[in-house]
Amino acid sequence: MANKNDKTQIHHVNLLKPYHQRPEKINLLISERKETPETESDELGIPYPISDPNVHDFEEIIRDSALEERLSFPEIEELRKMWKPYRTSQRQTEILKAEIKRMLDLKIIEIGQSDYTSPMILIEAVGREPRPCIYYRRLNSSIRNQYFPLPNIKERVERVSAAKFITVIDLAKGYWQIPLSKRAQRYAAFVTNYGTYVPLRMPFGLVNAPYFFSKLMSQVLENCESFAVSYLDDIAIYSNNWEDHLKHVNEVLKRIGDANLTIKPFKCKFAQNRTKYLGHVVGSSVRTPAEVKIKAVLDFPTPTSKTQIRAFLGLAGYYAHYVKNLSVIAAPLTNVLKGKVKRESIIWTKECNQAFEELKRRLTQKPVLYAPV
Repeated sequence: MANKNDKTQIHHVNLLKPYHQRPEKINLLISERKETPETESDELGIPYPISDPNVHDFEEIIRDSALEERLSFPEIEELRKMWKPYRTSQRQTEILKAEIKRMLDLKIIEIGQSDYTSPMILIEAVGREPRPCIYYRRLNSSIRNQYFPLPNIKERVERVSAAKFITVIDLAKGYWQIPLSKRAQRYAAFVTNYGTYVPLRMPFGLVNAPYFFSKLMSQVLENCESFAVSYLDDIAIYSNNWEDHLKHVNEVLKRIGDANLTIKPFKCKFAQNRTKYLGHVVGSSVRTPAEVKIKAVLDFPTPTSKTQIRAFLGLAGYYAHYVKNLSVIAAPLTNVLKGKVKRESIIWTKECNQAFEELKRRLTQKPVLYAPV
């Protein structure tokens, strides 16, 4: 059938034969089942599992948890997929075990089982200590976000910088100070290669954790807005005279105690004229970038990918109000990020390098802003 338009066509001879259905042949293997004497079973005393112990009756889970009332069908289907523990090296395993032991000793978690599990992973970056983290990506995708406004950092810094006396209080492991309900504990369970654990306190990584903690701090410092502000676990108490400052500090510490919260003493600074707060040095109507952040800008390597450009622009943008016309200076860098092409490779031009060096120069000159009189 080389050419279907030809009048004469060639067919295989088998296509001209009449079709006859052949009888199906079935191979049957019969084996005799050997009965195990009851005496052996009684002697061993080991129950034999009749089903896979790792298989959960998810329909029963849906009924018991009333998931259909709170989640859509795609969200329920996403929860069906249980995470397995990630593979880790011996060195990484030892680090994770040490962190889990610490959390068990502090009664932050307990050994347990759950229908839902997220894997525990180790975040490693150059120049930083390895940080254990629970990978809640699948759980977060099925959680309905609870919105509570996070404070504006710039507004907080401006208010605190105008004061003459400043006290900064840092809460110890802020999220861990919020207990989880039984239902939340079940959903937030995590798995490792050596066991499953259930958090008793709110873990880091849950999508709603910052909003719940911000709401808690708003309730703790209610009616204290004129002399105390917070951003997550960082609290700043500010006053213009010594007598008022003592009263303000006493009031805030009393409220922290009433809420059963604990602070980290070695990170607290009391009655300072100038102190670090949210990446700035503030006080006596002056604010400037913190030395650590200036060093991070100075040591930032020349970007070789779009991800690195975004990281640098994010760092520089945090201090945008210290640099006049920052967006104009950074235009060659932001232009590299434009377009629909998602590839990471970039063309580093002379204009990009000039913009990069100019931003670093401006930010490392220790710019100073003064609070309005």
